[in-house]
Amino acid sequence: MIDQYVTELNQALRGPRAAKASLLTEARDGLADAADAYEECGLDRESAERSAIADFGPVPAIAGEYQSELGIAQGRRTAVLICAVMLIQPVAWRIAQTLAGEGSGGQGSRGYEIAETAARWSGGVAIVWGLAMLFATGAGGRCLSAQRLLARATGFFAFAVCVVFAVLGVLMTVSNPATHSLLSLTGLPGTLLLGVPLAGIGVAGRRCLSWVRAGS
Repeated sequence: MIDQYVTELNQALRGPRAAKASLLTEARDGLADAADAYEECGLDRESAERSAIADFGPVPAIAGEYQSELGIAQGRRTAVLICAVMLIQPVAWRIAQTLAGEGSGGQGSRGYEIAETAARWSGGVAIVWGLAMLFATGAGGRCLSAQRLLARATGFFAFAVCVVFAVLGVLMTVSNPATHSLLSLTGLPGTLLLGVPLAGIGVAGRRCLSWVRAGS
């Protein structure tokens, strides 16, 4: 009966695999301990498991609380992804320029300088937000509703990051005076390649919003 209950709970939940597996293991262990205690009191195994499940609560009620935790976990994963991409992309861009035999490209192009400065500051803001999200949801004693709100905000912020950096990436590409051709490594191909991580952030943000909403 415990195995069936955990299977139903697994089917009702959506979220990061590691976090989901941890919650299911916690539920299974808790139910098994409770059933063992009932069995020691004289109940047969089936009755003991049935009593343990009754104490634990129906799957729909438990799934809502667990789903909220999974949504928050996805919020943290999204925040980590945002920080990682914002730290790695500038390095990847410089490497692409070096491989293409181009300089920084900032001199002589006011538009490029503005776009690059905006990207630098926006990246800093994104990293600060990601770190703040991790810090705010890192302590287990925090209010669950506040954590859920932060996770949802992180999902929306992920979409904003995608839009802002997609636009800035295109502007930097077309206004870079060092780019000899839009088909060069630092042209549209490079921009599209660097856009792949942004797509990953968008997917993570969508999952974040979906999974947090499912636990509301």
